[in-house]
Amino acid sequence: MIPPNIGQLPPELDLYAAIFGVFATIFIYSFLWKENPLSRAVEHLFVGLAAVFTLAFMYDAALSQAVWGTNRLAEGNYIWLIPLLLSLMYFFFFTKKYFFLYRYPVSIVAGIMAGMMICGMIQSNFMVQIQSTAALPLIGEVDGVGVWEGWPPQGLDSVIIIIGVITALSFFFFTWEHTGVLGVSTKIGRYVLMATFGAAYGGTVMARMSLFIGRLTFLYQTSYEDWFWAWYLIPVAVILVIIVGLWGRTSSAPTRSTYSTKPTEREET
Repeated sequence: MIPPNIGQLPPELDLYAAIFGVFATIFIYSFLWKENPLSRAVEHLFVGLAAVFTLAFMYDAALSQAVWGTNRLAEGNYIWLIPLLLSLMYFFFFTKKYFFLYRYPVSIVAGIMAGMMICGMIQSNFMVQIQSTAALPLIGEVDGVGVWEGWPPQGLDSVIIIIGVITALSFFFFTWEHTGVLGVSTKIGRYVLMATFGAAYGGTVMARMSLFIGRLTFLYQTSYEDWFWAWYLIPVAVILVIIVGLWGRTSSAPTRSTYSTKPTEREET
C-alpha cells in the first residue's frame, strides 16, 4: 500500500522544494512571453507527475477495496476478483493479437460513467431546477421576515428567477415562430442566457486570477530559516527564460541560401 504520507517532503528538503517551486512557477508563466523549452519542460513534467499520481492513486484504491484493509478476498468474497481481472485486461492494449480484450473494460467503464453522468445531469440540472424554482417564496414570511419587506425584498429575487427560467426555456421553443408574446419572451431569454454566460466566464477568469495570486503569494512569502526568501530567485529565473528564449530564436532562424543570379538556359530561350 502507498504510505499515508506520500507527497510530503522531509523538513531538510524544504529549501530545495521552495527553489524548485520558484523556477517552475516562473518557467510555466514564461509561456505568456513566448513558447520556449523551459515552459514546455515544466508542462511535460506536470503532465507526467499527474499521470503517475493518478496511476498510483487508482492502484491503491483498487487493491484497498479488494485486498488490503478489508480482507474481502481472504474472507471468501471472490466476486472482487472480477474488477481486478477487468483492470488487468487494460494491458492487452499493448498487444495486437488480443487487443479486442482491451475493449471490454473500456466499454464497461464508459457505459457506467455515461449512466452516472446522465443521471447526475438530469437530477442536478432538471429535477433540482424545477424543485428549486417551485419552492421560491412569493408570499408569507421567511425566517420571521416578510417576503416583500426590506430592500431588496426576497420576493423580488424570486420573481426575477422565475421570469429568467421561463424566458430562457422559451428561447429553445422552436415549434412556433418567435413572434408576438413568444418573441418578447425569447428576446428576454436571450439576455438572460447572455448574462449567465458572462457570469460563468467571469467566474472562470476570477478562478484563474485566484490561482495567479496564489502563486504570487508563494513567491513573496515563502522563506527558509529567515535567510532565504523565494523572491530572491525571481531575477535569476527571468534571466534564464530570456536567455533560453533568445537562444531558441537564433537557433531557429532560417539560414540564408545563396542562389545563382545567372539565368538558366530555359529563361534565356
